[in-house]
Amino acid sequence: MFKDLGFPKGFFEKNRKKLAEQIDDNSIVFVLSSLDKIKNRDTNYRFRQDSNFFYLTSLELKRSVLALYKYKGKTYETLFRKVLDPNLEKWVGKNVPFETVKQVSGISDLRDIKDIDDFYKSVFISMGIETVYLYNEFMPELVVPTYTQVFGSNLSRRFSFVKITQLNRFIDPLRVQKSSAELKMIQRAVDITALAYEDLLSRIKPGITENECEGILLYNYLKYGSVQPAFPTISASGANATVLHYEENRMETKKGDLILVDSGADYMNYSADITRTYPVNGRFSSEQKKIYNIVLEALNKTTKSAKAGVKTSELQEITKEILFKGLYDLKIIREKKDLSNYYYHGVSHFLGLDTHDVGDTSLPLPENSVITVEPGLYIAEKNIGIRLENDVLIKKTGSRNLSAHIPIEIEEIEELMKGRK
Repeated sequence: MFKDLGFPKGFFEKNRKKLAEQIDDNSIVFVLSSLDKIKNRDTNYRFRQDSNFFYLTSLELKRSVLALYKYKGKTYETLFRKVLDPNLEKWVGKNVPFETVKQVSGISDLRDIKDIDDFYKSVFISMGIETVYLYNEFMPELVVPTYTQVFGSNLSRRFSFVKITQLNRFIDPLRVQKSSAELKMIQRAVDITALAYEDLLSRIKPGITENECEGILLYNYLKYGSVQPAFPTISASGANATVLHYEENRMETKKGDLILVDSGADYMNYSADITRTYPVNGRFSSEQKKIYNIVLEALNKTTKSAKAGVKTSELQEITKEILFKGLYDLKIIREKKDLSNYYYHGVSHFLGLDTHDVGDTSLPLPENSVITVEPGLYIAEKNIGIRLENDVLIKKTGSRNLSAHIPIEIEEIEELMKGRK
């Protein structure tokens, strides 16, 4: 159904050039590819490239290192990769030819990862480079060091004079503002997600399980060109929908339940992130409609207020005001402080190569950034959890809903569910 999309010639070279313009002279950037992640024993999870490495190279190589450095005013690029021996090629596939790597990435200096020690001696001893930029991945529950942290520790032990500093402040702003090519990738991810939700909406009925709903989405993602979901799908029915990051996805749905589905396809490493809430039996109850319409109003008005120069904290306050008024009118709460019992997350995050993409949410939104808008209400005593989420492109004077074609109005959802399979 879809034709494959590609990046324009020179796209990744431009990304590296923009980054190189910001780093100091006589300094070096190291960006590492992802490693295989072990699922159990000798079985790995499906490979997913490091977002920064992909942004700068377009390559899906494992055990690779990009070195981007400035020396006496000139910029140099070297890519190190693991070259497989012929026996291993029989198991995991042939090495990507050097010419192909050069053509795809635009990097002409390619070396075997085994040669990186000689490279260290050249840049740190012969050239005297002392400043190293590495990306610091924020992981609040990190138990073991990341690949990049280990890499940095090894460098510090071997070259005590090296000063390691964060790359984040340079590359994050570049990634926040999306190019036209990146927007096409995000839109394709959203379009694939839309088809998956359309199929799901036609199949939901009492007795379907949460994991069946997840399976319908995953089937469609693969069918239409996504190799994997952008993040683990939340498929939460009844009381489960009041748990923000519910992940079991095992319960059987019942008549009268709502099911909250938060999911998104990954396309060329770019994410979609969409949430819809559906009535399992095809029709919302009167009470469900009232609460649903409060959340929908918050979504629409918050989206209308989103534009370049606005902060996500301002969008959050708009959302909270609407949600409070709605619950107050329904006599569920009497004071603003009580809203936190029913709405306990932010309304927006950046979207791109990562589902929760890089970017400083304390700063005004820049033009051509992409955010989610996702208000919700979670009323445990009524077994009602409703969240609605769209992906929104920030423009100079407003915003554009990239997911406008995914049904969200009550009347449209109920009409579509009449023709369920």
